[in-house]
Amino acid sequence: MKVRVWPLRRAVQLGVLFAILMAPVLARYEHYMSARSYEKMEKAFAGRAVGVWLKAAEGLLGVGLRWEEGGVVGRRPRKRLIERARNLYGSAWSARVFGLSLTDLLAGFESAAASRGLRAVLVTGLAVPLLLTMLLGRVYCAWVCPMGLVSALARQLRRLLVFLELKPLSVELSRADKYAVLAVGVFAAALTGLPLLHHLYPPAIVGRESHALFQAWFDRSEAEMFSVPWQALGAGTLLLGLLLIIEAAVVPGFWCRALCPGGALYSLFGRFRLLRVTRKKAACIDCDLCDRACPMGLQPMSDKTGMECDNCLACLDACPTDALKVGFVKKVGAAAVLLAALGVSASAHHILGIPHYAYDKEWPQAPVLKLVEKVGEWEVQFTGYPGRPKPGVRADVTVYVWDPATSAVYDGSIRLEAAQVRALGGQRTFFGPEESRRNGTLHKFSVTYPEDGNYELTLHLTAGGVPSTLRFPLVVGDPPSPWRPLGLGTGAFVMFFVAARAVRIKRARRQRTAP
Repeated sequence: MKVRVWPLRRAVQLGVLFAILMAPVLARYEHYMSARSYEKMEKAFAGRAVGVWLKAAEGLLGVGLRWEEGGVVGRRPRKRLIERARNLYGSAWSARVFGLSLTDLLAGFESAAASRGLRAVLVTGLAVPLLLTMLLGRVYCAWVCPMGLVSALARQLRRLLVFLELKPLSVELSRADKYAVLAVGVFAAALTGLPLLHHLYPPAIVGRESHALFQAWFDRSEAEMFSVPWQALGAGTLLLGLLLIIEAAVVPGFWCRALCPGGALYSLFGRFRLLRVTRKKAACIDCDLCDRACPMGLQPMSDKTGMECDNCLACLDACPTDALKVGFVKKVGAAAVLLAALGVSASAHHILGIPHYAYDKEWPQAPVLKLVEKVGEWEVQFTGYPGRPKPGVRADVTVYVWDPATSAVYDGSIRLEAAQVRALGGQRTFFGPEESRRNGTLHKFSVTYPEDGNYELTLHLTAGGVPSTLRFPLVVGDPPSPWRPLGLGTGAFVMFFVAARAVRIKRARRQRTAP
């Protein structure tokens, strides 16, 4: 019986998505444990979804641990759990796993372009992903990137559209477009000192949005508001939804094939990969099934795959005669040794190309919102207290800017601007731009938010002689989501219209074919 590959690939993709979602939960779990308040939260969250997430975090961290501490058998091993939580940090964009740094190639190259240099700490984080790509090819795209799940869902929706008599389009875009997007993004980062491509890159978007969602969810739950705060999801989620709709209705697989800058970078470094799909011509019956199954739109039946192949192995599943095989086409001994050597030498760090939500290790009793951004050579640490501000109550914002390479502290001017973001009415600035109050090396601001809602804080500073801005999203209070009633109403109308149209077309077709 033929063993199919797609269930394994889908299991890996779902596992990676679960790990991305668990990252902010692990951070919150570590916060509660450090503050010695986990038992209290466990009781308060009993029977709630947030309680299930915390239990999942503890189950993950407790694998293989003996439940004993201080000589008491059965006691939760608090110190070991905290240690493990602090060794699991990040997302599919950039992560630290028990001291080993793993950085997405796009994150690393964009950071190098923005800072106009390639530091040793960046090289160590790129070492393992880079060599794995040179060895295995563009496997990150097929097996790790969350966009793989979005594209799979789009293919199913496309079949549904066909069933509903809504013939989707099949527009073709050039594969070269993604290399242009990559080149423009890297050039813009080098010119402005700002990383921009992470705003469009699905792994970065999913990591950022999951941190925002769970941060707001746990904060609300601590105030005994247990509903899911969908309003915490921002433009990134809307972008992923737009990609899903476009792939289902207009251009199948267009993002990974033609526009993804990360896919372009992985294709370039995977061009001479050692693991490849090969065809046995004697066994091939020219059925074309493998070509139709390829999500990248390649032609494995005629050996036309090239560097675009992501080794998803869908063509192997489709081949009825087992004419396609996957294997190493060259000797890999030296590459494996080099990979192991660099993998062991990679030291811990974290690429800060996107905001990450976490809890301040120095003050675990008081939740704060802590974000980090990179602009040119400067690392900008942004801290808001309290982590979930309330309208009408003064909130403190502290900014610290330094150069990790030289330990130099930024001594220039920093201004802060705050705007309320309305779903249907755009932005309304209500604060600043205001110059910071200097307190030694810290830049301080005080902001009072007028009402519950979604806000955006913008920092203005100069990096490398170029005026730069950094934007940080923020949720204040408990704003209702304006998208829910609009989305439900629109969705119900569209579903009714489509169903009625499909029934009418199918009935007319039966009448035409009836004897």
